[in-house]
Amino acid sequence: MLAIVKILITLAVIVLLLNRKVKMGYAMLAGAAILFVSANPDLQKLSTAVVNTATGYSTWEIIIALFFVMCLEYQLRTSGIIEGFMTSARSVLKSDRVLLFVMPSFLGFLPSLGGAIFSAPLVESASKSYRLTAEEKTTINYWFRHVWEYTNPIFSGMLLASQLSGIALGALIANMAWLTALSLVMGWFVLIAPISRKAEAVSAPVSAVNGGNYQYIILASSPILANILLVVGFHLPASLSMGIVVAVMAMVIKQKMPQLQAMAIHALDGKLLWGIAGIIFFQHVLNESGLVGQVAALLSAHAIPATVVIGVIAFTGGLLTGTSQGFVAIAFPFIASLAPGDMTLAMIAFALGIAGQMLSPAHLCLLVTLDYFKADFLKSLRPVLFMNVVIIAVAYAIAM
Repeated sequence: MLAIVKILITLAVIVLLLNRKVKMGYAMLAGAAILFVSANPDLQKLSTAVVNTATGYSTWEIIIALFFVMCLEYQLRTSGIIEGFMTSARSVLKSDRVLLFVMPSFLGFLPSLGGAIFSAPLVESASKSYRLTAEEKTTINYWFRHVWEYTNPIFSGMLLASQLSGIALGALIANMAWLTALSLVMGWFVLIAPISRKAEAVSAPVSAVNGGNYQYIILASSPILANILLVVGFHLPASLSMGIVVAVMAMVIKQKMPQLQAMAIHALDGKLLWGIAGIIFFQHVLNESGLVGQVAALLSAHAIPATVVIGVIAFTGGLLTGTSQGFVAIAFPFIASLAPGDMTLAMIAFALGIAGQMLSPAHLCLLVTLDYFKADFLKSLRPVLFMNVVIIAVAYAIAM
């Protein structure tokens, strides 16, 4: 029981620091310090954790992968590809109802803190043909932007989950693809399909602009699809596949040396990279502390299912931090120690963690979307709560 108290205190401190806007790297370092002090401090174990963090394959794999992810985001944004994609999609789809979920869904492929603010104006534009409330527009923008959280190989949460759980990224994506599919289907039937039945059109459908222009659609979607193919189909490490994609894109858009330098500077996001290093260090300190083994023995003695424990930890982590990195950092070290490589626990952790994240008042995407549409917090989250309850129920049904 004492081991559980120590871990709960550690998690409480991490969550408190994150909610106070302390950078994740420092918050995780503080958590590691508490673990070290509370679990019979041993300098040899601390030294082992430091060495494993600094020299471990997982540390550099995820750091390099995230560097190239930021490079790709820079390429698509500064080359005008994203803007061109928006115009082309409107001319090709010729349906504002479809655009309502296509725009936030596509932009959701790209990792960007508070990135929902980029798709909000597009949802606003596409919604002009319907009498939608501010809350409905908020929910549409917010929900569809995050349907890829379970499967996108360039999200830091996915990369970190793969490294911490010991499950290959491609296998993790393949086994959780149904979560993304379910999210898309529910989003359509709950948020989009009812529009034509409950709202009367107030303007003519959008007219075609630059009809037949597929250039930007191909340029925007190809690097993302290519990376997924390389990771899932050819089982390449995320760092290598992202490096290949960025190198090819640099040639396609003809980046010059000054542009490449600016891209590299942009991609060296110290806050993000330090946060990832802090999370991995926390995992090593947790493993060296021996506390997880004590918790596992206690759970076994009281017959508490690991799926329940991991699910509660993941949901709480997501709810209180509002980020996928947050719940992964808090929950997945326990999977790594209790049952490394356990796909069922990883799936439960993601289903519950994303649910907590999507309902969190600390989620930046929610905050910027609410502010943009001037929507009510609770009314906007009611459909989100319903859809996440369905996802959690299905996840536990599959796990049983």
